[in-house]
Amino acid sequence: MRRVVVLSAFVLVSMFAALAPPGKPTEAQANCFPQTGFCITNSAFAEYYRLRGEERILGYPISRSFTLEGFEVQFFQRVVLQMQNGQVARLNVLDPNVMPMTRANGSTFPPPDPALAAQAPPVSSPTYAQDVDAFIRKVAPNTFNGQPVGFYTLFSTTVPAGTTTDPNLVTLLNLEIWGVPTSNPAPDPANGGFIYQRWQRGIMHFRAEVPVTEGILVGEYFKAVITGRSLPPDLAQDMQGSRYSGQYLPGAPGWTARPADLPSTDMTGAFEPGTGAVNAPAVTPVPVATQPAGTATATATGTAVGGPTVTLQVDDDKIDPGQTINVTVIARYATPLDWIQFEGVAGTNNNDNEATLDPALTRQEHDCDDRTECAYVWTITPTISGDVTIRARARGNDGVRSEWSTLTLHVRGTSTATATPGTPTTTPTAVVVTATPTTAAATATPTTAATTPTATQPAAATATAPATQAASETGEIK
Repeated sequence: MRRVVVLSAFVLVSMFAALAPPGKPTEAQANCFPQTGFCITNSAFAEYYRLRGEERILGYPISRSFTLEGFEVQFFQRVVLQMQNGQVARLNVLDPNVMPMTRANGSTFPPPDPALAAQAPPVSSPTYAQDVDAFIRKVAPNTFNGQPVGFYTLFSTTVPAGTTTDPNLVTLLNLEIWGVPTSNPAPDPANGGFIYQRWQRGIMHFRAEVPVTEGILVGEYFKAVITGRSLPPDLAQDMQGSRYSGQYLPGAPGWTARPADLPSTDMTGAFEPGTGAVNAPAVTPVPVATQPAGTATATATGTAVGGPTVTLQVDDDKIDPGQTINVTVIARYATPLDWIQFEGVAGTNNNDNEATLDPALTRQEHDCDDRTECAYVWTITPTISGDVTIRARARGNDGVRSEWSTLTLHVRGTSTATATPGTPTTTPTAVVVTATPTTAAATATPTTAATTPTATQPAAATATAPATQAASETGEIK
């Protein structure tokens, strides 16, 4: 029972230590949270927070908006949000180069199991949504060791009711938060009442004394690593040598203890409660070649006006030549959809004249068969280095076409990594960009694909290790 008390103490300290006298008092205004003393001042973060289920899903804000390695970020209890190319993204906190957490606060979490990951269905399957749901139902049980762990229930109820009526899309949207399981359920070695399961994007935690099943507060733990405040000794030991460990130093330039380890970072007042952002992030992002592997997968939110709404997703937005990734496009419209398209153009300006020479990024189109919800995944292997604008759009049968939804893909100059079969992969992150209707038609081109979108919810974190994908095959969500 002592372990339960210690865990509860950490959560309470994390939630309420921020209520110490702030440098600038919080005001009773929208997007300010007396539970932690912080406010969401970036309108894009605030809108993402609202659309993704607010504190039930992301937890409360536990930092101000500040600049970390060239990007504006804000910490929440369960996630770290990041602005990237004008879009809201998630920092993959559990990535090996960020915080590959296996011990924290006396708890021992199961490590990734490559053998289990190898059993996951291939994304190239035309029935991927049904296949992956069956796989998750099998390996993420609701009952384990006689305990009502509820792992499958937590996964399957992640997306709020009413988000979509298509059960296949519900499954795929739930994958944004969790990915697939990367370990079997395992009791804590020191407390049989704690049962964990590691997923690509988080760790589920069943506590028998409540009982409750929820996600580990990875945002809180990452904040503890950076600040040294309420940092569990076992996590501190595991994070020794990390470029993030103990970096928060009030009074130092940029409040950063070792600026060379975190270039383009200004944490001045970042974790001191108050209403304002630390500063306007004006630093130049770190060059792509030196970006940490745990940066974010692009995620933008918005609402189309009168035309189709388009979601654009990639597994990873920083890859090596020859690395295979999935590009997922999801479209929704009030009336039947005609098609969805994706392509890549050279550079970062979304310029139609800057054609890419990479055959993997030529325009590809999928027929939506008059459905009002249409999803498709292209498995591609870019081979030419450089920055590429990945973009997608949709057209309704009424001729109304959305504007391009875009994100930037960085293909590094030299290949430094190769995928290993059976390694778990990071699940794509939803990108829903404002789609302004136009009436022009587009030219169809043949398509290759696979299948795995994703989208919004619970108490989870982001993912760990990247992985291999199937070769370029088509897979349709029926």
